[in-house]
Formats: sequence, C-alpha cells, structure tokens
Amino acid sequence: MLCRAKVNLTLHVGAPIVSGRWSGYHPVESLVVFANFGDDIVFAPDSESSLTICGPFGAGLTAGPDNLITKALRACDAPPQSVRLTKRLPVSSGLGGGSTNAAAVLRVFDPGQRVDDVSLGADIPVCRLSKTSLMEGIGEVVSAVPHLGSMSAVLVNPGVPVNTGDIFRAYDSTHPPVVPHKTARQGSLLERALSGTNDLEAPAIAAAPVIGAVLTILRAQPECNLARMSGSGGTCFGLFSSDDAATRAADVLSQRGWWAVATRLGEPS
Repeated sequence: MLCRAKVNLTLHVGAPIVSGRWSGYHPVESLVVFANFGDDIVFAPDSESSLTICGPFGAGLTAGPDNLITKALRACDAPPQSVRLTKRLPVSSGLGGGSTNAAAVLRVFDPGQRVDDVSLGADIPVCRLSKTSLMEGIGEVVSAVPHLGSMSAVLVNPGVPVNTGDIFRAYDSTHPPVVPHKTARQGSLLERALSGTNDLEAPAIAAAPVIGAVLTILRAQPECNLARMSGSGGTCFGLFSSDDAATRAADVLSQRGWWAVATRLGEPS
C-alpha cells in the first residue's frame, strides 16, 4: 500500500490556543495535497506482531512501541500483523511520513473510523483521507476539495534536520494572529497555492539557511511557478508547468547532493 507524501501547499498558523482540549496547540489553515510518491507498507497476518523497516531512509527509524505504526495498530486493536515498511521519504521532513504510515493502518484496520485520529497526531485525519483537502482546527477538521486535478512538482530535502518544536517557538515570538489567514477558496490548484504562504518558512530558514538556498535554486529553474517549504521543513517543493520541466529540475537539485524527486501532486482529473 502506497503511503502518499503529504505536501502543505499553504500553511497558515495562528497563536497557541490558551484553554480547552487543544490548549497549547496551534490553529492552522492549510491546503494539503498528496504526491504519487511515498513510503510503501505491507500487512500480513501472523501469530505475533512485528515491524520490519527497510528502504533508503529506514535507518532513521526504530520499530519499537513508540513507532506510529505500532501505536495505530494498538489503537485499532488489530489482530497480530507482520508489517513491512519501505521508507522512501526522508524522516522528520515535513512530508507527514509517519502520519501517512499510521493513516494506512487506520484505513485497513479501522474502516468504521472508531479511532480518534487526532489522538495519534494532528496530521493523521488529513493523511487518512489522502486526497486534496483543506485542513483546519488543529488538523482535526478536514474538508475534501475535489476536481482540482494535479500538478507537476519536485520535492527536495537538503538532509538538514529541523526541530518542529523549535520552529513553532520561533514563530510564536513573532506574535502571530489569533486566527490563521485563509487560502483562496476559488480558482485552480495553483491559484489557490499562490494565494497563501507557509508561515513557518521564515523561522525554518533562520534555523537552517540551506532551506533558503533550496528555494532560491528551485525558483531559478525553467517553468517553476511556485517554490515553497512544506510543513515545518525541511522539505521544499516546486510546482512546474510540465513533467519534463520537473524532471530536469530534480536532476539539477540532486546534483548538489540533495534528495530530490519529480512527482505529481493532487488527484487525476
């Protein structure tokens, strides 16, 4: 089963919530799309549960009880499974890799949606749907946005770790608005993406300047319509006018020693 990479085309973040169930969390508003590239997960019934992790980025993960796949299996009260995860997405990269893995578990073993998705992580609800969506609240409010098609894109990760907590704390020091800004509700997928920003991009660049270098090079590539960071970093994306242009750009970025892959974001028309 393909665990499609999550990309935040826009990410608007409000000030931390001060009371109630979500105290300490940040309200968000984000136009989210999914790639036709990601991790791969296979389930097989077994006498005992086990998790094997392989793939280009498998060494960055442990298969212990804190792994999101294991947590999701427990939350679903799933029968014992032998699980094999091929990790093709960089770890802690802003692409929702762990969340997409857990969401795959929920789609298979919790079809009735008994599990409180957000209890496993704020990105889990949108990753369970795994379609072009508007994400609001702290992530628990997800609205599918159909019929927007797909776009040629490049995903680039420079391999520099970015600490999500540090990025949010730096953002909070800028006195963010109580209510997040809004992405346009009309227009094409590209027009909606262009209408917004990623509010965490500036503090992420301050923490890891190489992110700014990635964005500068992406923007300089022919037919690049938009370059932006996804999530809290450090993966960036470029939206291109054609698959060929995206492939050429991925080649240029990979020559710098960065992880880069050409893909399509969104849903087939």
